[in-house]
Amino acid sequence: MRRLPLQSIAAVSVLVATIVLFVLYFQRHPDVLARLATLPLSSLALLFGLYAVFMVALIFIQRATITACELRLPAKENVLLTLYSSIINFFGPLQSGPGFRALYLKKRHNINLKAFTLATFCYYGFYAAFSGTLLLAAFIGPWALLLCVSLLVLPYALSRLQRFRALPLHVLIWLAAATLAQVIIISIIYLVELRSLGGAVSYSQVLVYTGAANFALFVSLTPGAIGFREAFLIFSQRLHGISNDLIITASLLDRSIYVSMLVVLAAVIFGLHANTVFNLDAVDKSRDIARKT
Repeated sequence: MRRLPLQSIAAVSVLVATIVLFVLYFQRHPDVLARLATLPLSSLALLFGLYAVFMVALIFIQRATITACELRLPAKENVLLTLYSSIINFFGPLQSGPGFRALYLKKRHNINLKAFTLATFCYYGFYAAFSGTLLLAAFIGPWALLLCVSLLVLPYALSRLQRFRALPLHVLIWLAAATLAQVIIISIIYLVELRSLGGAVSYSQVLVYTGAANFALFVSLTPGAIGFREAFLIFSQRLHGISNDLIITASLLDRSIYVSMLVVLAAVIFGLHANTVFNLDAVDKSRDIARKT
């Protein structure tokens, strides 16, 4: 009998424990669900629209990452790859979206995995730098955003280092700008969610909230960092000053909106015949035929 990996067991355990805690919490606080049920449709529509913009930022990030590998994908293929990997990244184990992209691009386009990995790590580096800067908003307020923008000079600094010279400077700047846009969009999404639920929060508080939530990405074992993001936000409550009740309620709202968005994306993918675009077996067969001829 095949034994499950320890990481899979841990991920399932955390996910089940989180779901149980959510259920128990909402049983004891029925007013929270009532608050969610009375949200105006305009707020829900705005959140869907913001998540659509968020997906556009991811498309540009992926395009910059692939451009760093001297590969240009057709627009349709780039969009579909972003959407498909976003779905896998949420529902798959251990944030597996980047692994899927690497596998697909290697099999279909024989991408340079070393360059792709380097560009991916640069993206995560920018993401961590911007998110860490937002945490400073607890001490320096809205000036944290200005500091985030100033971090756009990081690509130039990185390009001066020998190990990063493989990536063109313009690609690094493009990647940093797209990552900053992603982080700012996330903060706006959280601001809308928290205020829609009646939270009297300032944007400075939301910046800290965003920074803490984003760092859950780096330790996540569960789909969408369920449980981990909530833990990061609760542990950092003294920094952002947002109540635990509001954190949990906003988290449920955010998960609901994002999962609904992913369902829509899945429909779009099937509607655009993604199965013909992402047929890796067909790619292997075509290469075998090419070798024989």
